[in-house]
Amino acid sequence: MSKLLKPQNTNNIMRGEVLTKEDKELIEKAKAIIIKSKPVNLIDTGNVGSALKTSKGSIFLGVSMGFCCGIGSCGEYQAIGNMISNGEKEIKTIVAVSYKEEKKKYKIIPPCGKCREMIHQLGKKNWDTEVIISEEEKIKLKDLLPHSYDGTIEK
Repeated sequence: MSKLLKPQNTNNIMRGEVLTKEDKELIEKAKAIIIKSKPVNLIDTGNVGSALKTSKGSIFLGVSMGFCCGIGSCGEYQAIGNMISNGEKEIKTIVAVSYKEEKKKYKIIPPCGKCREMIHQLGKKNWDTEVIISEEEKIKLKDLLPHSYDGTIEK
């Protein structure tokens, strides 16, 4: 059985930035979209809400969609699709919040690898997207996805 090892040198551990009032408002919008989606009443749909703010100041929202056949998608995917449908592609800040019905509790969650990669591939300016990863901290996407490839889907 393997043991988890603590880092020997913690001087190089990257620390994120403290959240602003604007970040906390974005978190509340992600929570609100979860509540708004509940009347749809679908299994594994709406458990995660995402809110993003673009470089132009627009806010876009999305909720997770789960389907038994495995074609569901994350809240971040839905928020990004909403953003693109409205003619924007540069994300300033993004957050995902999950809601556990049995605990009646919200929790900020970092984006999965698929979502990190999608944000990254949208364009080089998104490599500096601020990703809210907890109630106290945000971090740049490029630090959350440090060994990514150097390409995008930009024309």
